[in-house]
Amino acid sequence: MRHPTESALLSFAQSQPGAAGAADVRAHLERCLACSIWAARVRRARATAADDSVAARLTAAGQAVPEALHLALAAPAGAAVPAAGDVWRAGGPDEALLVWVRGLSGDSAVVIPVTLDVELADEYTLIIPASESPLGLDLALFATVEARADKGAFLQRIGELPVGAQVTGLLAARADGRPAPPGLLTGAPSGGPSDLRPEYRRLLSDLLTGLAAGDVPAAALPGHGDDQVAVDGLANALCGLTWRRPGVEISPLEAARVAAGHAHELVVNALVRDLDAAVLVTVLTGADPVGVLGAPDIARACGVLLMTFQDADDVAVAIPDEDWTAVVVTPEFANHAVEAPSGRVCGPRIAAQPLPLADALLRHLDSRVTRWEEADRLQFDRDAVDVAALAAAVAEAAVERARAQGRRARTPAKKAAYTGLDDGAVARVRALIESAAAARASAVEDVDVLLAGSR
Repeated sequence: MRHPTESALLSFAQSQPGAAGAADVRAHLERCLACSIWAARVRRARATAADDSVAARLTAAGQAVPEALHLALAAPAGAAVPAAGDVWRAGGPDEALLVWVRGLSGDSAVVIPVTLDVELADEYTLIIPASESPLGLDLALFATVEARADKGAFLQRIGELPVGAQVTGLLAARADGRPAPPGLLTGAPSGGPSDLRPEYRRLLSDLLTGLAAGDVPAAALPGHGDDQVAVDGLANALCGLTWRRPGVEISPLEAARVAAGHAHELVVNALVRDLDAAVLVTVLTGADPVGVLGAPDIARACGVLLMTFQDADDVAVAIPDEDWTAVVVTPEFANHAVEAPSGRVCGPRIAAQPLPLADALLRHLDSRVTRWEEADRLQFDRDAVDVAALAAAVAEAAVERARAQGRRARTPAKKAAYTGLDDGAVARVRALIESAAAARASAVEDVDVLLAGSR
């Protein structure tokens, strides 16, 4: 799903129904909440059209377009292949930005945004002087704003910028909470709540989201055309993930079908990846899909898919209703398993709550993926460990848990044995822990003494 540009939204909001693409904008606003909010804000804003004198002053004050950029823009899209260390113009026909390629991986590349707004650089943004820039202008590489871009989003190569070591040094310094390495030209440190640069970085991150592999047209998904599966809404729901979770990759897959009972099938459509998690997205077809979404046959079919698609960790099953209601099935519920604590063998079943597809995937990914960029820094205690004190505390806690189980027990023998544990039991457990920590040969003997105790 491609979102309208701000100029297209402005033209639409200013009641220009005859403007090119107005019908497409109207149709997009009906299904995209984010753009609807932007359009509402534009309608409420008061904008005065600039006259010729204002435009002339702005043009005179602006920088001349470098010849290198003229030549790059004249080159046909896709005329070169991205390589690490290159600066590229990437995006679509309506909206594009400059990116620096940090690395390549399969059909995508790790990129960092490049802008001319060097005054918005922070302490971890690398500033490239005009004398070293492929454009002959000062550039800012926002090293802390990183995303994965589909190779199909790369339009024209601008030039080479070999600053990999500098970017790596900046990222390492930020991860350790250190200032930028000496000798690098960067911006000023953040200036508190009134500083607008964090908002600018969020804007750049949103722009990079549009380069991800998740920006997939509906026609690219299997099931389009004669397959009797209306995937237009499914494509919108999947592409909407990139707005709410930057970094998500959505890869269309060749159509595959698996029987789910006698009258229904699961049609494979796409694979959603986020860091180390991968979810296979399928559509349930057949009569009354709402009534069978929670049936065991659905979970059993998901187990077959997980054996077929080895790259997938879990399976999302959606039905073609207005919200694309879906459930996510994990391997433990897609096969027979022993239920704890009863020990009963249970067959495949649906355990997840049905939710709109985007919400179901977001909730599932939140539980499966560690968002490293949001994790707090760890503080390690380098002092020596007092093994004796630690063993005493652990032993006391262990015996107290056993006593608590005894108080809840219904079997008289268990209640008497567990609640009767005394300080001697604590001492024996402590001795066992200390023996194991010291790796003494008598640790096995301590276990025998513990188990042979009077209680």
